Amino acid sequence: MKNTSTAPMSYIYDGRAYLGFVFSRGRAGFEAFDREERSLGLYPTAPAAANAVCAAAENERAAS
Repeated sequence: MKNTSTAPMSYIYDGRAYLGFVFSRGRAGFEAFDREERSLGLYPTAPAAANAVCAAAENERAAS
């Protein structure tokens, strides 16, 4: 059997700028959090959750 496990928690950076993190929720999927530790929701894959973190950071920059 092939082991396809994912790290339980991954930090998301853009260069040196911390954007947020992704936490594995097992069968429920992956939960994305912004830099203020606010949940961005559950996603089926880790890359989808990471993209949500990046999009939230971009929206935050655009609002500034």
